[in-house]
Order: sequence, then C-alpha cells, then structure tokens
Amino acid sequence: MQKTLYKIICIIIPLAGIYIGYFLYNEHYMSRWYSIYTFIIGFLFGLIFTMIASWTHNMTINTYKRKLEKESVTSEESSAKVKVLESKIEVLEKALENALKK
Repeated sequence: MQKTLYKIICIIIPLAGIYIGYFLYNEHYMSRWYSIYTFIIGFLFGLIFTMIASWTHNMTINTYKRKLEKESVTSEESSAKVKVLESKIEVLEKALENALKK
C-alpha cells in the first residue's frame, strides 16, 4: 500500500508543477517567464521529493537487512549450541549404560 501511494505521489507532484505552468502560460495570467519558472520549480521540487523519499526507503531496507542478518546469526548459534548439548547427552547416556552394565 505504501509503495503504491509513494509512486502516485512521485507522479502527481511533478505533474502538478507542469499543470500549473501550462495553465498560467495558456491563460496569460502572468508572464511567460513566470510560467516557466513555476514549471521548473515544480519539477525540481518533485525531483528532490522523490530523491529524499527514495533515500529514506533505501535506509529502511538496509536497516531491515542488517536486522535479519543478526537474527540469522543468532539462530545459527543457538542451533549449534543445541547440537553440542545433544551430543553431550548422548555421551552421558552411553556412559550411564556402561556404568549400569558393570
């Protein structure tokens, strides 16, 4: 849901700048240069907004990747500990059987 909303916003902001510039240019509401400046400012604002949003999105992805790596290392360590404990239990069971046979 957030990705879709993000994409829509990234499309709407530059288009809004283009529309405002086009509207002002065609209606002769202001001078042509004002319309061109509005278009450029709207486009740059959309570009900067997209870059910032992309940067924060990449930062959250990298954070999640690091978290998953830490969790996988922790799970590998715990599974190794379980294997060591199981082998110790087997050795103790064999030693108990040998002691009971004598």
